[in-house]
This record gives sequence, C-alpha cells and structure tokens, in this order.
Amino acid sequence: MTASTSYPPLMIRPVETVAEYRAVQQVQRRVWGITDESYLVPVATLISVQHAGGLVLGAFQGERLVGFSFGYLGRVRGQWVLYSQLTGVESGLQDGGVGGRLKEAQRGWARAEGLALVVWTFDPLQAGNARFNLHRLGARCRTYYPDYFGERTDALSAGLESDRLLAEWPVEDAPRAWRGDTGEPLRLVAFDRERGTFGLADAAELKRSVVAQLDIPPDLAALKGERPDVVRAWQAAVRAQCSAAFAAGYVAMDFVREPGADARAYYVLRQPAER
Repeated sequence: MTASTSYPPLMIRPVETVAEYRAVQQVQRRVWGITDESYLVPVATLISVQHAGGLVLGAFQGERLVGFSFGYLGRVRGQWVLYSQLTGVESGLQDGGVGGRLKEAQRGWARAEGLALVVWTFDPLQAGNARFNLHRLGARCRTYYPDYFGERTDALSAGLESDRLLAEWPVEDAPRAWRGDTGEPLRLVAFDRERGTFGLADAAELKRSVVAQLDIPPDLAALKGERPDVVRAWQAAVRAQCSAAFAAGYVAMDFVREPGADARAYYVLRQPAER
C-alpha cells in the first residue's frame, strides 16, 4: 500500500458486499456523467461475474470506494483473455496512480489464471486514455471498431459515434521486434488548424512506410465545445486512416502528447518484423 498525507492508504481488492457493488454504480454515474440508468452495470451482473470466473476490483481509501474495474473472461482471435469492460476512478484522483494500480491488479490476476492478455476498448480520440493505455501501460492496438456501442448519450460520448480501439496488454513483458525505420514517419492525418481541414495519406504511402503517426485532438472536450463539426470530421479521418493502417499490418505501439497549447497528440504505428 502507498501512504498519503491527505487520504487513508489505498487498497486494491475484490468488491465483496452489496453496498460496495452499489458504490461501483455510483462511481460509474460520476465518472462518465451517466443519466441513463440502462448504461449502468446491474448489481446482479457484477455479483454474478465475480462468482463465475470474472473479476470486480475496488480501489478503497479506508471504507470509501474511489475506483473500480470490471472484467470477465472473453476470447480474442481464438484465445482466452480477461476482457476489462470498465475501469473508472473518481475525478479528483485520476492523476494519482489509482487507475494504474487497478490495471496492474487485473494483469496479475490474469497471469495467475493462465491468460495471455488483458484487453479493453477505449475512445480513439481521448488523448489522456490513449497515452495511459499505450505509453504508460504498454498496451498495443491493431483493431478498430466503428460505432461499437451505437448511439450514447453520456457526457463523454454525446455528439460522436462510439468508435473504439481494442487495447491488447500481454501479461508478460516480452520484447517485440519491429521493422527498421526508413525515413520520416508517415503522417496519416495532418490537421490544418487555420482552415479546419485534413490532409490524408494514401494507400501507396502506407505500403512504402514502416512507421506512421496518427494525429488526434490534443483536447477533445475543448474542441467539441468550440468546433463540433471539426471533431466529427476528425473522427471520420481517424476511422478511415487507422482502419487502413491496421489492414496494411501496422500496430499502434505508443502515444505521444507534446507539451504546449499548439502541440500535437498522436499515435505511433509501426510494422512488426514478422507479419
């Protein structure tokens, strides 16, 4: 456990009581701004998954639940994995390492169960999540799902189709070989801030390159408030270019978020040495 001068020590453990499962629902409401009750995972489902081979973890400060993760057994390309459906942390603690500890606990559980991967989906346009998943944890992405959940009305998703990337996180830190660099990285999406337009790489450029960069909005929420039309166009560009890159064999293996008001935020995609 890690001590804090302001809060009780943080403990990660399985959720146990009905009151704790209800607290998981309350965290869901607050983290995602949920007003439609149909989006909440029912308490009965949480309990059933916990007792039937899945995992519902809580992050507790004393008796208070401040974060959780909810996962169950699934299959990706024919192998059993821990499918992490939800991980949420109270807003005031999201930069305090709680999410990382929850994910590490999921990974440890999956390893002990003999599973090869922990997987989950996330919004490709959310720079904070992308950096956490790929840069902080070391997950990889090679699958893009257009409008995965259909229309959603929660605060983070309203106004856009629910596109998702599938993050794949091996339970062991095995090194992976990548094809060598041959020149400057290919920019799959180049955004012109003044005109609000996009330049897109074509299929021939994808074949000639082995390293590519895929730009997304550095601050999605701010851009949605100012230019929702640009955000929708950006989502369409990311969907097309990311899908094309994955089809050509690329894997999203890192994420860069540059400092500064006009800085870029982008995925780094590479060609594996073995296809």
